[in-house]
Amino acid sequence: MNKKMIAGFLVTLMMLGLTLPAFAAELKVAYVDVGEVFDNYQKTKDQDLVLKTAGEAKEKERNEMMAKIRSMEDEIALLAADARATKQEALIEKKRQLEDFDRTIRQQLAEQRDKVVREIFQEIDVIVQELSTKGGYDMVFNKRVLLAQKKEFDVTAQVSAELAKKYKKV
Repeated sequence: MNKKMIAGFLVTLMMLGLTLPAFAAELKVAYVDVGEVFDNYQKTKDQDLVLKTAGEAKEKERNEMMAKIRSMEDEIALLAADARATKQEALIEKKRQLEDFDRTIRQQLAEQRDKVVREIFQEIDVIVQELSTKGGYDMVFNKRVLLAQKKEFDVTAQVSAELAKKYKKV
């Protein structure tokens, strides 16, 4: 009885082994270089410019704060010891305000960037889903997870083109 079960199991495995290659041959697969799509997407470039402009404006504001601090430091150096104490407290407060400003701005810009990146990746995902449905693909992979791939399965250009069309419509 035990030998019959083992023999049956082996026959089943052999049959599965013969049918799997035929099943795999029928799969339609593709891959997308999501990083390339993201980097070349005009919305990514536009949003990077927006963030860069915002960062430059905040940097200008920070430089003005630094100039005031340097001015206060120069002023304190010229004061007598007794008058220096009150000015020193004001200087410490200005430096604390600068640190708070730096921390807040870094956080705001990072949050803004994260939000934009999430939106763009969601847009890319929608396009890949649509392409997968229209093209009849069983699986679409991100190129980064593949160790080897054939160029004929690359649909990156199609995804980029569809994304560009939709961005122009907005």
